Amino acid sequence: MLLSLTPPAWTGQTLRYRTRPRPKRAFHTVLDAAELLAETSTTSARLEASNGSVLLQVGIDLRRGRMEDRIEHDRSMKIRRLERRITSTTGDASRDEIVDFTSATHSIPACTYVDVSAPFLLGGHPFDGKSRAIYTWICDRFIAKVYYESRGKKTLTLPAGKFEAQEIVMYPDLNDWVSLPSVITKLSKPFLPKYHMWYEVAPPHRLVYFEGPHGPPGAPEITLELESVGD
Repeated sequence: MLLSLTPPAWTGQTLRYRTRPRPKRAFHTVLDAAELLAETSTTSARLEASNGSVLLQVGIDLRRGRMEDRIEHDRSMKIRRLERRITSTTGDASRDEIVDFTSATHSIPACTYVDVSAPFLLGGHPFDGKSRAIYTWICDRFIAKVYYESRGKKTLTLPAGKFEAQEIVMYPDLNDWVSLPSVITKLSKPFLPKYHMWYEVAPPHRLVYFEGPHGPPGAPEITLELESVGD
């Protein structure tokens, strides 16, 4: 079931996460999070809503610099714009990217989210146990269809405190790479790269813990633990 999301309820807040390499990597990919991240890395996520737009700003400390994303959606969560900048330790930009998703040059399906932003924004949807689909933008030449579904609930003790949390698992659609019969697709599901996310059961349903690739499958695998919440 493909369904558009509503803006998350934690607008006006800044969430800070302790960011570390995943203790046990699920896949031996080329890029290692231990090489990418600073030893005491922090990821910040701030969400603002005003003038008909929803703005997510995400920053992450790197071992040799910093990465910052500024992602804009409208109030129906249709994606509008991405500004991404990576700076070195000297402050010089090593990557600088602007994507105008409203341009007619590229056709963007509904329910599209920048790959690294989806975990922060999925809390805007009620988790009812159904398997649902969204699209994640990786680059203008590749937009992937991914599914997410609810799992169990458990209490997590994190740097920010104790939370009753709902686990959500997200995984890619193999048909983006190869056309497979439905039976084989179902049998392969246990072997797919998965994103494990835990959200507060109580409003405003913030992301409190994340474990998986930081980006598309094959990206460095990290963990995010909620460390603090501020205005």
